[in-house]
Amino acid sequence: MKHALKAVVFSALVSLGGAHAATPADTLVVARDISAFLSLDPQEAFEIASGDTLNNLYLRLVQHDPRDFQKIIPGAAESWEASADGRQVVFKIRQGLKFQSGNPLTAEDAAFSLRRGVLLGKPPSIILRQFGWSKDNVEQKVRAEGDRLVVSFDQPYAIDLVLSALSAAIASVVDSKLVMANAQNGDLGNAWLRTRSAGAGAYRLVEWKAKDAVVIEAFPGYAGGTAPRIKRVIVRHVAEAAAQRLLLEKGDVDVAADLNPDQVQAIASKPELKVVQVPRGTVFYLALNQANPNLAKPEVWQAVRWLVDYEGIANQLFRGQYKVNQSPVAQGVAGALPEQPYKLDVAKAKALLAKAGLAGGFTVSVDAMAATPYREIAQSLQSTFGQAGIKLDLRVAEPSQVLTRYRERRHDMIVFVWAPDYSDPSSTIEFFTRNTDNAEGVANKNAAWRNRWLIPQLTAKTEEASHEVNPSQRMKRYGELQRVARDDSPFVFMVQKVEPIAMRKNVQNYSGAVTFDSTPYHIVEKK
Repeated sequence: MKHALKAVVFSALVSLGGAHAATPADTLVVARDISAFLSLDPQEAFEIASGDTLNNLYLRLVQHDPRDFQKIIPGAAESWEASADGRQVVFKIRQGLKFQSGNPLTAEDAAFSLRRGVLLGKPPSIILRQFGWSKDNVEQKVRAEGDRLVVSFDQPYAIDLVLSALSAAIASVVDSKLVMANAQNGDLGNAWLRTRSAGAGAYRLVEWKAKDAVVIEAFPGYAGGTAPRIKRVIVRHVAEAAAQRLLLEKGDVDVAADLNPDQVQAIASKPELKVVQVPRGTVFYLALNQANPNLAKPEVWQAVRWLVDYEGIANQLFRGQYKVNQSPVAQGVAGALPEQPYKLDVAKAKALLAKAGLAGGFTVSVDAMAATPYREIAQSLQSTFGQAGIKLDLRVAEPSQVLTRYRERRHDMIVFVWAPDYSDPSSTIEFFTRNTDNAEGVANKNAAWRNRWLIPQLTAKTEEASHEVNPSQRMKRYGELQRVARDDSPFVFMVQKVEPIAMRKNVQNYSGAVTFDSTPYHIVEKK
């Protein structure tokens, strides 16, 4: 039966290459760039490309209401209760839930999944380690008691922060029996799960071929929300925006996710198509590796802030698909700073470079993905930096190559992207303002570590903010941390994405929110 299903799906994929081939009524076909799709393991994956797929394959401990993203609603947990001192939360796991394998979903599976996230120590583990959980203590801090999952902390945490963090992909509940049956050499099933799924989400995996397509189908036993209205979802890898537009216009795909301003403008008048604007929390930034002596000078940090044409990038280069955002936390997320203190000012930048002893400028490489908007932003920076004597050597490469180089700290400058893993500002703050150890073998490999920015004092303030249970005081602390990241760090935050998703007129309820993995396929319809 499984092979027969794959044959049907493969035939559907092949048939989409024909002229004006309408997609099947029960199938949603999405065209997008998934070249950076590296893993299907929810306790490992940390890339935007895989986010929506994982969101639909797995049931998380708690989740966002698909029709009102501001609300946290039950996921695998039907209810929860926090202790008065903020040091413990008890989740009651729903009865009757089943994984796609047929195995029952239990509190032990939920505990295993959180512990696994910490023990694997992959990049998203930072989300869980912020609660003081480590490989040494997670077995005691995260445990199952009957149908309850009990999570405890050495210090207090606001319940809003805990719930928001546990709505992230790393809190996806995996089938512990199936995963451990496929474990090798103590890897907790990681090698196996990278190319497979073991969830209880609205959809189950049929097939994933890297840089080709992801195919998922509705799971009849889904009990985490309304039953899927679309039987099958096919995400096709289409790297070029022009090709996505052509496929959409021909009816070969239902949704085009990566159109540039030219393509969006070109389809605006076509009655059979429409564009939905999704307010993403995706922020694009420039990072300066502190291993480079020139880039380690605070005056250079300040200078480059005045060498970015923020308005030109947002309103001329991309014509409204991006908006200026000069702080790490995106607009639309609680605690975001609205101020925009910087603009292109070459004279001011030159004065700061002279103060740094670099009046004659210098040459430095900048890495960027061979995709929009990274390439275009890097080219804009090359032009404006050159006006101040900084010659940028552009190194444009495939997304997976750039990501690997960044994770291995083999860059000078890099144009990169941050998208929050959950809706609380701590998701972003933790990624940029925490680093007490620049060694290679550490678990915390966030942006500060990747750029060798050693900040023990700022890390202590980040830690203090995370333990603040008073909501208004916590937001005040996060505001202070954001100002440091904005004004006195090796990061330059430039623009935030306003994502235009183009689709056929008959596609209904296709949506998204500030996190990069917030499109719920199970509520999408084709009418």
